[in-house]
Amino acid sequence: MPEPDAAALAREFAAYNVSLSSGQLRQVQSYLELLLRWNRRINLTAIREPARILRELFAESMYLGTVLPLSGRLIDIGSGAGFPGLALKILQPGLAVTLVESNQRKCAFLEEVASALQLSDIAVVWARLGDVAAKAGSGFDIATTRAVAVTAALLRDASALLVSGGSLAVFSTRGAASRISLLKSAFRWGPSIAVPGSSRHVILIGKKSPSSPLPVFHAQP
Repeated sequence: MPEPDAAALAREFAAYNVSLSSGQLRQVQSYLELLLRWNRRINLTAIREPARILRELFAESMYLGTVLPLSGRLIDIGSGAGFPGLALKILQPGLAVTLVESNQRKCAFLEEVASALQLSDIAVVWARLGDVAAKAGSGFDIATTRAVAVTAALLRDASALLVSGGSLAVFSTRGAASRISLLKSAFRWGPSIAVPGSSRHVILIGKKSPSSPLPVFHAQP
């Protein structure tokens, strides 16, 4: 299947209420080309079709920006091929983004994408989350994770990395989101947010500190 052109890309993102400039669309195209090339050599994602990659990885990641304000410092837990962290950096260039990934070859891919797209304020950290949490301390405004098993330990480490009132966004399924919200943690969870075009995928957002108000969620289309 041929890779989508800029007009096709714009239509895909519009379905998620995401609008990108021509420069951002070119970054997505370059990122997609690199992902498809690297995916032939190492397993970055099980999704192979360009159209599905655009919808399920790029567009779903960027949809977070329509339901949660993106600013300050963001840490992406278990970045893999860079979703949602690198996709959110394209959407919101002013974000300072740290990508945490325990696989060295995936880190090499993330660094190549960041270099090819000329992204600044990006840190790729080859480490496990627990080690990062023990050393970095709090200071991040937003934490994100996708395709990672969310356990009580992960929630504890994510909380340690976030400032008071910081938000954790989990890309998940409906069933898993219900389970996650029942785990003991420092987060107050909002309702699961349905992702456009999917019957299963949701985003679960929690705010650190029980005394803090819930995150502000925008009305769904």
